[in-house]
Amino acid sequence: MLISDSDKRLLQTKIDRLVEELETWFNRNDLVINAGKTGVMLFHNRQTQVSVKPLVTFNNMNMDYTVEIKFLGIQITDTLKWHSHVQLLAGKLCKVAFMINSLKEVLSLNLIRNIYFTKFHSLLRFGILFWGGAGGELTTRLLRIQKRVIRSMVGVSARTSCRQLFKELNILTLVSLYIMEVICYVRKHHQFADLNSNIHAHNTRRKMDIHIQSHNTDLYKRSVINMGTYLYNKLPGYIKEIDSYKTFKKELKSLLLLHSF
Repeated sequence: MLISDSDKRLLQTKIDRLVEELETWFNRNDLVINAGKTGVMLFHNRQTQVSVKPLVTFNNMNMDYTVEIKFLGIQITDTLKWHSHVQLLAGKLCKVAFMINSLKEVLSLNLIRNIYFTKFHSLLRFGILFWGGAGGELTTRLLRIQKRVIRSMVGVSARTSCRQLFKELNILTLVSLYIMEVICYVRKHHQFADLNSNIHAHNTRRKMDIHIQSHNTDLYKRSVINMGTYLYNKLPGYIKEIDSYKTFKKELKSLLLLHSF
């Protein structure tokens, strides 16, 4: 998409003003930007051609544009796709899987299970709110690694079904873990959502469900809010009626362990 020269100048002015405000805030709070670890990103979808890249100068240093950067342990790309993050995560999980497989002969199952939660589960859970909805081959790859670890922990063959093993070890599958995280997020912030009863006056079975916003993009469809709302509405009524968040989370985990999705 072409942008006129006047629009380019206006955009540059807005960028300069924003950077100036950031510089003031950082200086006021005695914070220093590490130019080597700082990059500028223009978020867009794959079809959009980015034709304008305004100059970003911070503390007299010109910032470089990047298509991928690591932020708080999450690998972010300018198209908001999760292939890079999942690839790096898979590498880390494979290393832990090798460690568990090496230790299973000298440690008890209880200790191996503790190592799983400390090393494997913590990696799998981190940031799953963002990348867990990617679906397809990305999450399938991670689920295969998780199954391989579960089979290794109990010493069964690669052809053994893992569904019962997850239940016996009291471990959530990758899918169940994502379901739990997004539902708990929506439950925590449900005061900002509208119920169907607030949208229409029809006395339907779903009147107490959270209203799902209409969407036109796949990005919003896989977002935390949309996926969390959709999955929350699928819960049995007795769980949605629980007032205590702690009890709600406990019952939700029990349900997910029971079905081992």
